[in-house]
Amino acid sequence: MSQRLIIILQSIVLFVFGSIFIWFYIFGRIEKYLTSAGSFQTQALLAGLFLCVISAFLLLTSSKKVSCSHDHDHDHDHDHDHDHNHNHNHNHDHSEITVGGIVLTSMIVLVPVIISALYTPDAYSKNWVQNNSSGWGKGVIGETPESFNLKKQVNDKQSIKIEGESDEAKSKSVADAAGWGPYTIDDLKQQVDQNKDGEFLMDVISIFYTGGDEEVQGVVKGLPVETMGQVMPETMHNSAGKRIRIFRLMMNCCIADARPVSIPVEFSELVPDYKEMGWYKIHGVMDYEKWDEFTIPVLKAKKMIPTEEPPESAFGQRQ
Repeated sequence: MSQRLIIILQSIVLFVFGSIFIWFYIFGRIEKYLTSAGSFQTQALLAGLFLCVISAFLLLTSSKKVSCSHDHDHDHDHDHDHDHNHNHNHNHDHSEITVGGIVLTSMIVLVPVIISALYTPDAYSKNWVQNNSSGWGKGVIGETPESFNLKKQVNDKQSIKIEGESDEAKSKSVADAAGWGPYTIDDLKQQVDQNKDGEFLMDVISIFYTGGDEEVQGVVKGLPVETMGQVMPETMHNSAGKRIRIFRLMMNCCIADARPVSIPVEFSELVPDYKEMGWYKIHGVMDYEKWDEFTIPVLKAKKMIPTEEPPESAFGQRQ
């Protein structure tokens, strides 16, 4: 009976692990940890199904009769009953120790896994964001990612228009598509929606990368903007106590390379009450400041409104 119990416990462990794989796949939790759909999701599903099949096989075969482990080669020169009882008690104690050890080991493995699967928020903690915020005093370093490059998005649209245009218009479009033409407010309106109040709906990461392009700054500076993200206290250039940070996570490949990208938000009066790591929509006007050799976008806020977390946002916007 003890050996069957061990097999049953092994089957339960395999079933739990397999079920977690399947659960993460069905409810889309795996996708939160990756930038795009791919073969990994399917592999996780197949792995979960395989573990569950092995679990079922072990459970079905656990009822087969196990060969007796008692020592029946008794020495007839000794008392038969005494030796048999001694061997039986020894094997019984050994089985109890084995079963107890397997049960304890199974709990050590299963309990943390089940608790993590049930209660993980699928998001980074406040401490992680703070520990990875060392670069918040710096501006754009390197090239702007295409997904957040306002000029690149406009250039793509302009290049589509080339076919069917006159030679003169085509030449102008080629120049514009190559980035030779000036960036204008009309370009911004083509790619960024506006709310009913005329504010441009710009995400935090795109705003941050405008700090690396003076031409874009010339268009964006002074414009009314609505953005959304999580907020944290501002620890730099905040002697008056009127600033906070709004950030979004940017992920290039998977959660291993995610990082928080942020901009300062300044209020005309003291910062209103807010929840750290909470999600807010902030309405204001864009401005820029020089911090050492970097140009830093600063949103001059008019109001801050709590909002719900957008779907699939926990680990960041995909590049």
